[in-house]
Amino acid sequence: MEHHPPHSTTLDIFPEPHRRQSSASSSAARTSDPPRSRPSPSRSAPSSNSFGSSSSDRREEPGKRQRGRGSLPFYSIPGQPDAAGRRRAGQARGWVPSRLRGGRLRWLVLLLLVALILLWRSRDGDVEGATPLIVDDIETVPPLEEAISAAEEAPPSKVEWFEAPAAPQPPPPPPKARPQPARPPSPPTSNTQPIDVDVSPHASATHPLSIADPTFADRYLAYSPHSGYHNQRISLENALTLAFLLKRTLLLPPVWLGHAIPYISFDKLQRRLEMASKEGLEHCIEFGEGSNEDPIPRECDGFWDWTTVDWSWLVDLSETEKLVPLKRRANLSMDWLHDELGLRKPDKRGESPDVWRLKDDTMYQYRFYDSEDDQEPLDKWGNRIDVDKMRDETNSFKLVHVGSMFGTNRLRVTRDDSFDARSTFRKSMVFRTEVVDEVTEQVRDMLGGKGNYYGLHLRVGDGVFQQNAPHNMRGVWDKLCEDKMGLDVELCEEVRRTSETSRPARRSLEGSSTSNSTIARRANSRPQRAGAYKHAPLQPLPTVRSPSDSLLSTELACRSSLHTDERLLPFNAPLFIATDSKLPHADPNLAVFFDAFPCTFVLSDFSSLPSIGKLNRLRNKDDKTPLAQFLYPQLDAQIAAWGRGLVGTPQSTYSRFAIDVLHQVYHGWDIVERG
Repeated sequence: MEHHPPHSTTLDIFPEPHRRQSSASSSAARTSDPPRSRPSPSRSAPSSNSFGSSSSDRREEPGKRQRGRGSLPFYSIPGQPDAAGRRRAGQARGWVPSRLRGGRLRWLVLLLLVALILLWRSRDGDVEGATPLIVDDIETVPPLEEAISAAEEAPPSKVEWFEAPAAPQPPPPPPKARPQPARPPSPPTSNTQPIDVDVSPHASATHPLSIADPTFADRYLAYSPHSGYHNQRISLENALTLAFLLKRTLLLPPVWLGHAIPYISFDKLQRRLEMASKEGLEHCIEFGEGSNEDPIPRECDGFWDWTTVDWSWLVDLSETEKLVPLKRRANLSMDWLHDELGLRKPDKRGESPDVWRLKDDTMYQYRFYDSEDDQEPLDKWGNRIDVDKMRDETNSFKLVHVGSMFGTNRLRVTRDDSFDARSTFRKSMVFRTEVVDEVTEQVRDMLGGKGNYYGLHLRVGDGVFQQNAPHNMRGVWDKLCEDKMGLDVELCEEVRRTSETSRPARRSLEGSSTSNSTIARRANSRPQRAGAYKHAPLQPLPTVRSPSDSLLSTELACRSSLHTDERLLPFNAPLFIATDSKLPHADPNLAVFFDAFPCTFVLSDFSSLPSIGKLNRLRNKDDKTPLAQFLYPQLDAQIAAWGRGLVGTPQSTYSRFAIDVLHQVYHGWDIVERG
């Protein structure tokens, strides 16, 4: 609200006849009164709009007296001296300075009194050490002389501790005040502000660790990563094993999250990897933050759909680096390799005398054997590479550059040292992201704790998994009900058919499935360790007849009533489904699980947890890309792996990793080795 001094509007307090009489007497007084002397330049009179008045306010109106210079407005009242008489009386009382009757000086005195009172109350009258005054969140500390001059220059309309009465006409805008800096916007609240996280290598991981074996020094191995996260993980496990066998430092690329780079032949993949960079697109960041309201440039399309992070942000590589030294790659260009490793310049064909390349034209072109005595057939692989011969052939080269390292059984490891090393590398791939672990542990405990609920890892959302979903889910149901829960085949079949009867859509989908895919069972390099399958069983689940018998948190509610039939009581146990289905509870492929288990939960049931809210605010510190979109599959798999009887989707590397590694490590068992 704009404030103006109370004298900026003349109050009309007399009736019409008296106004006419007053006007006449005032005119006479002005005629007889001698003219006043012009004020000196050093004490100039206030301008016509000093008090927020307009030209119309100065116009002669009936019943209103025109103000004298420097005086407050007054009114002629019967029985009182008129204006001329007041001025003559003031001249007679010489001991009262005429300036005290000036409106500006009175306001100045009032302002000074208020300022002195405030200073006295803040510092007990200590003027020299006066505490700064905070006005509108702007801190100012004017000296006393500057405060006085500022008060003389500033119009009285700056005083804002009263509210002016309503005027018959809209008042003019107040005088222009001194410019003040813009007030900064209020910071976002703590529960909505993005959390920028450093996804670069840890300080201890920026330099290779020293290893007693000197053959690792100044000898490097590079490979070409591609495809999704778990394909990159398998490639890293194989590359670490090969680097261990060749006694070379591994050049570690970052992890691509989001857009997957598909496999193509060696040279084409190398060019694609060199272009997979956000260098030169730094201007796109401001569009994602909302600081630029212009249309998003075409080159920024998809900028926030992918990002790169260091492996150490997702997993713990400390044990790995005790066996193989690592050197992080800032980018995957050949120029970086030449500059960072000091390689000699390439010839006209682009070949450097310091680099030995193993180029592939297909993904499964090469298979590596750690022993010449191993005569396992190549199977789907094209060529055999004996690692011992390869090490001798490449001994004089500073860098060995191979292509794709994807494939669970790409390496045949029959020797004890290589088999143990690969086991270490695979166990190092267990997720160790702090914010994800926090959510995982909270959801696990709400579901009843470690091993007190069943877990499923189901892929039905896209590609071959969507096409084969009815067939795959039938197999998952049989394995869960018969193998993991130990129920009769007849009961499992009865429950499944009951679900199909109530869900016609699911029956039609399953009937349309023509999948006859089979999973090829390939021989492993070595027999499984005894602890992978033979271990102490988990404690049996309690029999749940009522909610009070359940281990579920009281914050959770089952989707339907608990079973009362004695045969169906085992299905009252909690079930957690990790899935890529967009609407799990309405997906006909998952209907049998929701129908059979009243207490079935998915990740979206825990979306209100503060820890998930924190996860949603994470973003890469470098390119400001939100990270939650890439971490949800990891979180889903971790929660399912803490359960019991984990069953996954056939042909899914993610499900296989959750079952063979995550589930085993979480329960303290040996991992399942494949390949």
